[in-house]
Amino acid sequence: MATAAPLPVDSNIINVKSLGAQGNGTADDSKAFLDAIAAAEKQARRNSAPSSDSNRLGTVTIYIPAGTYVIRKAEALIRSSYVNRTVGLVIQGAGEGLTQILYQPSVPGGYLMTNNDAWLMVTISDLTFDSNNANNSLMDSNSNGGAQKYNWERCSFTGTWKYLLNLRGTNNNSEYSFYACNWSGSCKKMLYVDAKGSDQFVNYNFFACNFEMAEGDFIHLEKGGNVNIWGGSLIHYGNGGVFFRLLGDSHFYGTERFLCVGTRIEHRNANSQLIECTWPGGVVTFLNVDATSSMHLRPYTLQSALFKSSNNEMPSIKFDNCRLIGSHTYSYLVNSWSKRHNVIYENCTFEQHADVKTFLTVASGDKTGNIGGAPVVHFRNCRGSGGTNGSWNLWDCDYGFATAVLGPTSRKVLSIKNADGNLPYNRAPKVEFTLPPGVIVTGIRLFWPSKAVSSQNKAWSFSVRTSDANPTVLAKASGDNKTALANGFNVDTSLFFPCDTDSKRRLVLESNDKVDTVTSGSLCLIEYIG
Repeated sequence: MATAAPLPVDSNIINVKSLGAQGNGTADDSKAFLDAIAAAEKQARRNSAPSSDSNRLGTVTIYIPAGTYVIRKAEALIRSSYVNRTVGLVIQGAGEGLTQILYQPSVPGGYLMTNNDAWLMVTISDLTFDSNNANNSLMDSNSNGGAQKYNWERCSFTGTWKYLLNLRGTNNNSEYSFYACNWSGSCKKMLYVDAKGSDQFVNYNFFACNFEMAEGDFIHLEKGGNVNIWGGSLIHYGNGGVFFRLLGDSHFYGTERFLCVGTRIEHRNANSQLIECTWPGGVVTFLNVDATSSMHLRPYTLQSALFKSSNNEMPSIKFDNCRLIGSHTYSYLVNSWSKRHNVIYENCTFEQHADVKTFLTVASGDKTGNIGGAPVVHFRNCRGSGGTNGSWNLWDCDYGFATAVLGPTSRKVLSIKNADGNLPYNRAPKVEFTLPPGVIVTGIRLFWPSKAVSSQNKAWSFSVRTSDANPTVLAKASGDNKTALANGFNVDTSLFFPCDTDSKRRLVLESNDKVDTVTSGSLCLIEYIG
């Protein structure tokens, strides 16, 4: 019986063990890794495609079998000495945990990888990177139009680091995508772009990734960016940090777009914060994000989000269908009034707050700001954690509309009933509810359909009043011993009643003790603006 011919050796796959790497967790494997990247550089070739540019083509996959590889020299995986722009490099392990690279340089610091505007379209997968010193960094990428397009797939980053990715230069360093990657331990910054570069650092995508660090910022961008976070978890369990720092107040035609969808957030300590943003425009969106699993670990007063206007317009900010904890702060300066701001919370739940006032802080950043520059914050179909003393707190409002230079607002109509779906009666004589701060009640309608009941009682009464010691009656319908309840009523009261104190916005719908029957067709409608 004939035997199959042995598979040919693929010269384009470089196995670091064939170059002398031990992978035993103790031997210094730096030389084998340096030899591997040197071979990848040497085997890059000219691109013969008719449409090609001057970039060379990479031909090599560096394969790192299962094992634990100690690296004691900086730049052992990608070297700054290589400056030829080359498209294509694959660095492949056997799997997370199976292939470990322990970066333990003899002199702490430096980078395991330094891309000096050379490599494009690089894939790094199935590896665990570990560091033993807070001065060590994983990768420095300097781009003046070359270095870009990195795919990180199924990688883990453990231990103590300074920077995981430090991106510099005057152009590009864009197109970084992470798939099912995990970070644990601590770092100063995971993805970092400082203010010295250009505004062309864009397109950072994270799919089902988990950042679970004792401390460190996940993304820190000072030159704009286009960021997408899909799923995964973000957790601080030690000294904390800010998951998203979107900074810089002057971006020259740079992209400013951020989207976080379906991510679970845990602030397990007092120093953890979701976002700090000073972008002068753009879009920031959180969609279906849940931060509530850690709410028992920190008080409701701690700030979890900060947005600043440095006399510029804020980005369009939206939280949609999110469960949020902590407080959110919006800061403005003296000339912020000259810009339009757009902030919306829609379909959100604020688990630590019964009221808008405890969740939201809108304040001058330097104590000199014109209040007309404060953003109007719109709440749509939102809810808090409930009220006290049987009072329901309403959230739907345009907070700050009355002091903004341009304060868009809309009319809202609220129907008030007892738990049984009826107006109050002698067995359940009142319903308490609290309108949002700063709203203005413009109308109340009390309605009872005629012939809905047979009661000839003429001493009935319904009213809506404030809850202060000397209550103000805003609307009333009564029989006055003249009109039977069977005849029904339709009382429409026009108002202009500012709810400028807590007692004025805490209202009571009540009946007197003569109302002894109900009908589901009855209504109490409260109309307000703000």
